[in-house]
Amino acid sequence: MVNNKPATIALILLLLFISGSIWLVFKYVSAEEQRDLDAWQSRLSIMAESQQYAVEAWFDEQLENMDALANNPLLQLYVTQQDLPVTEDDETGRGQLHHLKNLINATADHADVFTPIKKINSNVENEVNDGIAIVNRSGVLLATRYFPLGDAEVAASFQTAIDSKSFYISTIYDSAERHPRFIIVVPVRSVQSLSPDDIKAAVVAVINPEDNLYELLLKDWVTIRTEETLLVSYDDNRVNYLSPLKNGYQLFHSQPRRGDVPAKNIAASTVLENIGENVMVQDYRNVDVLATARKIRNTSMTLVQKIDVSEALAESNSHQQFILTIFLLAVFVITISFIAIWRHSTSLRLQKATRRLEARAALLNAVGDSINDHIFLLDHNNKLVFINDALARSFSIDNVDVRGKALNHIFSTDITKQLLKLKPADGEADVRNREMRLELKDRRRDYHVSIVALRHPDYKQSHLYVMHDITELKDAQGRHNRLMEGIISTLAQVIDKHDPHCAHHSERTREVATAIARAMDLPKERIDILSMAALLANIGKLYIPAEVLTNMEPLTQAEELMLRENINYSVEILKDLEFDGPVIEFVQQKNECLDGSGYPNGVSGDAIFQESRILSVANAFVAMTSSRAYRPGKPVKEVLDILLSEADSRYDRHVIAALFHVAENHSDWVSWQQVN
Repeated sequence: MVNNKPATIALILLLLFISGSIWLVFKYVSAEEQRDLDAWQSRLSIMAESQQYAVEAWFDEQLENMDALANNPLLQLYVTQQDLPVTEDDETGRGQLHHLKNLINATADHADVFTPIKKINSNVENEVNDGIAIVNRSGVLLATRYFPLGDAEVAASFQTAIDSKSFYISTIYDSAERHPRFIIVVPVRSVQSLSPDDIKAAVVAVINPEDNLYELLLKDWVTIRTEETLLVSYDDNRVNYLSPLKNGYQLFHSQPRRGDVPAKNIAASTVLENIGENVMVQDYRNVDVLATARKIRNTSMTLVQKIDVSEALAESNSHQQFILTIFLLAVFVITISFIAIWRHSTSLRLQKATRRLEARAALLNAVGDSINDHIFLLDHNNKLVFINDALARSFSIDNVDVRGKALNHIFSTDITKQLLKLKPADGEADVRNREMRLELKDRRRDYHVSIVALRHPDYKQSHLYVMHDITELKDAQGRHNRLMEGIISTLAQVIDKHDPHCAHHSERTREVATAIARAMDLPKERIDILSMAALLANIGKLYIPAEVLTNMEPLTQAEELMLRENINYSVEILKDLEFDGPVIEFVQQKNECLDGSGYPNGVSGDAIFQESRILSVANAFVAMTSSRAYRPGKPVKEVLDILLSEADSRYDRHVIAALFHVAENHSDWVSWQQVN
């Protein structure tokens, strides 16, 4: 890979510049957007409060008109007299009634919220449905001409005011075929009544808001295209729109307030539940809007002031597009400049890198061809990619012709299978080392084979084989091992001759120990170390006087201690020799017991090597089964029973179990009981 550190640094700086610029741009745009949002929220709040004041003033005016009528002494006297019998000759009563009718009509004209009679044609009489009436518990006492006498909303509103003993303003409702109406009810008390409960009747006004209240919500002079003022209310978990809507939505359009409905369908509910706050939601058109709400005093209605987010943030969006355009142009120019500089720099460095790679390739080829090891590379399909000259010379083949061919083009099918089995599997280490003995051209050759898995994607899971010829080394090692075994066997014979009563003891101990180790599935390397320890276990007896070893009388305490010292003598003799494993440690622990009663160090349990436990059992078994000049050997079965009786205290039970299994297949061990 070309080392282009300046280009890498420039690329990092470019990326940092782009990232930082994007962050700053969006930070600025976000600040602009928030600024516009704050401005519009303040503007909406002012507009909502202005509209709230106008609407509440209008309702107060209507309530004041109805309250003036309800407190008129003539009306109070009239409703009080309804409890007294009236005769047809009562001129005074008829005069009062006529005057009262004029009073009601005058109030209606003054309020200017009812349909004027002069504008009503006879064919629309049933579509007016507004006016003023005097109502008591018996029904309507007196009403204007077009008052809706049978309207259920009138009766319900009247009852609500009577029950609450106070005035009542209903919400706007659909009187018939989307004709909006609302009701104002003001209780009428008796003349000069001092009790709030002395209610005789009520003034009921049914008002059409289309030509008066709705006009307050319209602002034709405002230049804001999407600004809208609405009156809404809750009704049975639904949000009802009580004023005219845009885009063809009809009056009294409603949406679910809560429940398993999409979030966009509860937008109005979100506004109404956050009275006085500014929120961003979707309106009845499913358009994102900024909205705020205000409660209308003395009513259950709420005023909502809103504007489309797209219009409110139009300036921010324009700024954002402008800034992003300038930014992208700047980034494009800087990127093009960087690429031009980088390409020029890269071309110069690529030329230098190419020369270096050619020099390195020549060097590697020279090194590979000068090595006598056999080197070849297999691709992921086990096809040859490369072989070095040493391998090509050994098999008299053309180095170029083998590329892309199978491995058996060089080696036999059997050797090819062996080599392919050595490849490291997925999840294993990338390097595997093995020793192999191969038959090449009718000659036995030993190789140390190293297989390297090339995990880089460019190599597609190729494997590099390096076969180092170790035939001469193996032969020398074999000679060395045979020499070592001869020396150890000679030492064993010397030991046996020094203690003639224990002839063949070392060889027999090795035979039993290795047989037990194989039965316990110990690895070959550990068995070889145990075999050597068994032969040298009694080398310390050379330091014990022969008369002590051949004494047939009971040993004195001093002689007993002298015999025990043979372990330390063995360690002392062997300590300067180099072994392939812990031979000395195995010898040192062969007389240790599991319960710690052994010698020389009194170790116990798991602190004793497994090989030492095997050596301890084998040594005791051979000692008891082998005949001596002063006694015959014990039968194998009897010796096994003796060893088993001391299992878990002195000897390892698992080792004794393995010895039981081995002894069944060695009938020749019976001959050890005979004196030679």
